[in-house]
Amino acid sequence: MGSMVALVVVVLVVITITRLVRIVPQGWEWTVETFGKYTTTLSPGLHFLIPIYHAVGRKMNMMEQVLDVPSQDVITKDNAVVRVDGVVFYQVLDASKAAYEVANLERAALALIMTNIRTVLGSISMPPRPPTRWPTSSAPRWR
Repeated sequence: MGSMVALVVVVLVVITITRLVRIVPQGWEWTVETFGKYTTTLSPGLHFLIPIYHAVGRKMNMMEQVLDVPSQDVITKDNAVVRVDGVVFYQVLDASKAAYEVANLERAALALIMTNIRTVLGSISMPPRPPTRWPTSSAPRWR
């Protein structure tokens, strides 16, 4: 009976230690919640959290990511219909805002990108013979 209690105590200590020590990998940031409320963000490296009191909330990828923009039909200024698609590179700069101020980050970014594409291309007129590739340096850049 005494060995069974010792085994249970050892298991509980091991579980507590594994929940106490947190290693955040390079390129990631983790949010910490205290009883469900955001308190801080963990940067890459070794961290110690108090089990039960602190919990890891969201694990945010801080590396540059690629988002494929599906093709869509856009009406230009002179009522010509153009089909466009694209690829967007983005990077999360603030993990807490990306985690708690938007429900679905990729979906929100995609909706904003598609709206901006329609706005930019809708404000230009099509030349009589369109070029094979549009110049991207004249397009606005969002930050």
